[in-house]
Amino acid sequence: MHFERGGCDPSVATKHVVFLHGFGVGTFHYESQLAELPMMMGEEAQLCVWAIDLVGQGASWPPAGEAAAPGFRYSVETWRDQIEDFLERVHLAGGDGGEKKKRAVYLAGNSLGGYLATYVAASCANEDLIRGVILLNATPFWAFTSADDAKWAPWKGALPTPRWIRAPLRLYWDSFRSAANVKGLLSLVYDSKERVDDALVENIIAPTNDANALDAFCSVVWSPKASIDFDEMLRRLREERRGVKIALMYGREDPWVVPLWGQRAKRAAPAATYYEIEKCGHCPAHESPRVVNELIAKYVDWCERGCVGDAPEGSACGVGRLVDGSPRNFFERADAAVAGSR
Repeated sequence: MHFERGGCDPSVATKHVVFLHGFGVGTFHYESQLAELPMMMGEEAQLCVWAIDLVGQGASWPPAGEAAAPGFRYSVETWRDQIEDFLERVHLAGGDGGEKKKRAVYLAGNSLGGYLATYVAASCANEDLIRGVILLNATPFWAFTSADDAKWAPWKGALPTPRWIRAPLRLYWDSFRSAANVKGLLSLVYDSKERVDDALVENIIAPTNDANALDAFCSVVWSPKASIDFDEMLRRLREERRGVKIALMYGREDPWVVPLWGQRAKRAAPAATYYEIEKCGHCPAHESPRVVNELIAKYVDWCERGCVGDAPEGSACGVGRLVDGSPRNFFERADAAVAGSR
């Protein structure tokens, strides 16, 4: 498993922010957070910042020349377990004589990473493990089949990959991971096109050259959904794990996770603090790093002070603003009305 770290020594840190990436990217998406967020909060904050690569993405892979164990899935359940294991083993393992220190842990995730942050916070065995979640345009769904539907599926994503799946997907896979396709997809979801540079494209393509990459992709596509859906995750945080603070930081120009989805999350978790970032698409932490870093720094500081007073209003430049999540157009009002009638 690959991870990167910034900020103070984890053995003395009292606050940790762990970043989870979206599908197909990795720790390189959070270079600005690793370098700048600790400085923005100041040395006295005793902050440690982490970014981890989900297994089967970035640089988290089985050893060279080795296949994953038969039955292994690159699934949302596997990633959930990986994240919880990371937090327990690496993140909280400090202290003399193995004694664990009480530390504030904030999980921040973009897209798939936001979905996973919510899932871990709602279901981890240690209810005191996570202080807060920061959702950056979190996807509200993942995978195509439920666990019940998967009973009838000819393959459920467990390795090894059947030849009849691997062979036809190889042609699509080579097209899917081409530089032209990757750049085209990114250009669709980034509002700031200058952030879609050759370095980003190369970083995304590099992991697809791993010997296990095609099998991982096949497993991702065929593995079943999480045991609970996104609404249930938010319900658990709202009703059962009220100590977990929730911040929503959404790029307004995202064509995938449009503002309507952020408003749905706000309705499902009314106590959440909701920031909207103008002129920003699907990947706020990479597209608008200074604004996101400032919002996270202010939000974490506010939480650590007991959430006394009003939540921080937003970024100094005015691009990231605190909003109440009210619908603003016909489609958003219609969605809110349908939800209210259920």
